[in-house]
Amino acid sequence: MDLDSLRAAVDRTLPVYERAGRAGTAAAAQQLVDWLAATRDPDERRRVVGASFRVMRVRDPLLLTSYYEPEIAVSETPGGIYRFPIYRRPPDLTNPYASRVEIESGALDGRGLELAWTDDPLELFSLHVQGSGRARFPDGHVAGLRFAGTNGRPYKSLAQELIRRGLLPKDEASMFAVRRLFAGLSHTEQRALMAENPRYVFFTMTDASRGPTGSLGVELTPGRSVATDVDVIPAGAIGYLVTPTIRRFVVAQDTGAAIRGAHADLFAGSGLEAEQFAGRQKERGTFYVLVPL
Repeated sequence: MDLDSLRAAVDRTLPVYERAGRAGTAAAAQQLVDWLAATRDPDERRRVVGASFRVMRVRDPLLLTSYYEPEIAVSETPGGIYRFPIYRRPPDLTNPYASRVEIESGALDGRGLELAWTDDPLELFSLHVQGSGRARFPDGHVAGLRFAGTNGRPYKSLAQELIRRGLLPKDEASMFAVRRLFAGLSHTEQRALMAENPRYVFFTMTDASRGPTGSLGVELTPGRSVATDVDVIPAGAIGYLVTPTIRRFVVAQDTGAAIRGAHADLFAGSGLEAEQFAGRQKERGTFYVLVPL
């Protein structure tokens, strides 16, 4: 990838390093980008990385998946096809809070918490899984939908549940396969399957010109930001990712309910290309953490 994207990811993380008193990490990260820009020779790049970092391999084989920013059709008012609400964070949110089944059965009705209404419950479910997205209104304008909290319930993978029930083969459980399966199910059957995941996500609506923010509190950079388990790969860590199709420097800027152990989730960005990439990305590889000397 182009180094401008790595520089953007590093620059967005610098304030985090500085607030944590990690001036040495900030300097080493900036120097790394400068060095990479100065030479394309692989041996020279290895030398300069080794001069400022101790390279540590995550012991277990890495699972690399990907997430993206979905765009969903919405309306400011309910009616017609727009029947499924997107909720803002309730002021009385506790941990745990009402389950997905309870919320979808009307637990929040009449409280004025609806940000907008959408026309597709599976796309809304996908928005919950991804954690952020883009809302496209009938007049064409687009707003950002940003994560604002959850009901504190455990996350359960829809794809894994479909595999468990024998509805999808294990090696074909992509989001595209899930959509094809759901197209042949009734709304009642769809809702019952999605209810297996009790976690529910709340959102806030923002200007779409700024991308989503990860758990580190910085804007994510497509192709460079990864969500990780902080017990395995620390927040803010610079890493080098190697799989059969990907070799690149990344920055750990996010977490996720489904990201546990040696698992990295690469942020793909928004739009159709990002959706296509994220929907198919699932491979094993190796993650190297760069620890400043």
